[in-house]
Amino acid sequence: MANVDPILERSELNGAPNTDDDWPARASATVVQYVGTVRDKTTGPALAASRNVVYLLAMALIGVMALILLLILAVRFLVIVTSYVPGVDEGETWLAYFVLGTVFVLVGSFFWSKKER
Repeated sequence: MANVDPILERSELNGAPNTDDDWPARASATVVQYVGTVRDKTTGPALAASRNVVYLLAMALIGVMALILLLILAVRFLVIVTSYVPGVDEGETWLAYFVLGTVFVLVGSFFWSKKER
């Protein structure tokens, strides 16, 4: 009884005979059934796609925020570590930026050498 017509089912439960005289109810039930089928086949995938877009956008925003926070953490860590180097006063950031910039240049040049010509 998966695709039972609700109007026909209701009329049969009330004891009304299933005759051809009830054609308006049958016609409206058929229209309702086809509209429901079309709605399920169109809005179902659209809702799933929009839900996936929202989830991917949220994950991308969280990833960007995490990346920014990790970069800030790396700079702060390098500032603390480089304060032990002779000639660098505590709180000076130039050596930390230099080290981080060197790492980014090396990683970028590695990926640049792997690209297609």
